Amino acid sequence: MTTPGTYVDGAWGGAGRPLAVRNPADVDELVAEIDAGDAATVAAACAAAAQAAAGWGATPGPDRAALLDAFARELEAAGGEIARDLVREEGKTLAEARSEVRRAAQSLRYFAQEALAPLGDVLPSARPGAVTMTRRRPVGPVALITPFNFPLLVPAWKLAPALAYGNPVVWKPSELTPLTAVHVVRAAERAGLPPGVLNLVTGGAEVGAALVAAPEIAALSFTGSTAVGRAIERAVAGRGVRLQLEMGGANAAVVLADAPLRPTATALLEGAMGGTGQRCTAIRRAVVERPALEPLADALRDGLAGWRLGSGLDPDVAMGPLVSAPAADRVLAAVDDARGRGATVVAGGSRPTQNGLARGHFVEPTVLAGAPAGDEEVFGPLLTLVPVDDLDEAIAVANATRYGLNAAVFTADLARALRFADAAEAGMVHVNATGGVAVHVPFGGIKDSGFGPFEQGRAAAELFTAPRVIHLHPTP
Repeated sequence: MTTPGTYVDGAWGGAGRPLAVRNPADVDELVAEIDAGDAATVAAACAAAAQAAAGWGATPGPDRAALLDAFARELEAAGGEIARDLVREEGKTLAEARSEVRRAAQSLRYFAQEALAPLGDVLPSARPGAVTMTRRRPVGPVALITPFNFPLLVPAWKLAPALAYGNPVVWKPSELTPLTAVHVVRAAERAGLPPGVLNLVTGGAEVGAALVAAPEIAALSFTGSTAVGRAIERAVAGRGVRLQLEMGGANAAVVLADAPLRPTATALLEGAMGGTGQRCTAIRRAVVERPALEPLADALRDGLAGWRLGSGLDPDVAMGPLVSAPAADRVLAAVDDARGRGATVVAGGSRPTQNGLARGHFVEPTVLAGAPAGDEEVFGPLLTLVPVDDLDEAIAVANATRYGLNAAVFTADLARALRFADAAEAGMVHVNATGGVAVHVPFGGIKDSGFGPFEQGRAAAELFTAPRVIHLHPTP
């Protein structure tokens, strides 16, 4: 049975463009068939959002907050079903999927509170008796384009502030994960969100291009590859569209010789292999002082020894498949390229075929050593160890990339940690950790990893609201 994949002005439908969703752990399993949209569906969705803009923008903050709270409750109530379908659609483990449901609900609740928070200031006036104030107002219809790797959490990061600040939304999820998007919008519908305020159009490149070109759109938030993000930037140039781009990464973790070995190895494995390595913040390069290189390689190999691959619905599985066959092929091609440049395989490096794994898009969690990592993002379970002589060289190697999203340093020396934190060319830097995202903390990158305002926390208001200055004079 085909599932409607568009939700426009409060009504479910589709344009007769079926998207077949297959389980990446076993491609013989058809998970769902989604009736996707097309350019005409996008036009209808944008018109509905434009029609809803005035009413939603004028809705009192407490009312918007109550709806977001209800949205969070509906997500949680359906959390078990959503998490299982997320695993079957995207491939991550059930524990990771459940965490995603929980964190998405947290985002909705945080921004429910932001709908009640002050958005402006009272400033000293230039005239006696006058009052000068600033207010931030909704910008209007917002386009959201989101990726497959966090098909629930990343949309929540964008939907929650857009709605909290009074903006209607047209959302295009990844064509690889449309079923999770349908679950999200069903939860919003059950929560009572008014028609036209949240519109969903599933589909591929045609849908994305039409949404980027839509004249009704006042702001656009995109998470995905750098190539697509830069193409969107060019497409909206000169149109006055507010733009937020979260793009790729080739993130480095510097490991100094005094770092505690086992905890560092554990953190690196989670940072590189969590979510099957399909995270923009994933650590791709461990830049290691030479005395620590061999012990660290041994610790990483030992740490991976007990990892089991398979369906994420199996509680004993440590890592699931990649999302698609091309995704797996790109990781294996990167391994072959590195080996051709002199890298040696510390662990993994192959496509497993035992125990039915050949029916899925599996790649072994792979650690390489002995050759510099390339500058292109590898979206999968691959970590390259790069030896250096000292902190100065480590900083230079870590920064030798066009990307600038996430960076880390492992050391017992606070002075050297702070020196790295000051010198790292990244939007986010971690000391003795590889990551960590909280809804109240801004998230974003620089260079070819990001453009425009950061996401989350109070930073979200920069995209989804516009300032207005008001001068009040008691008399003419």
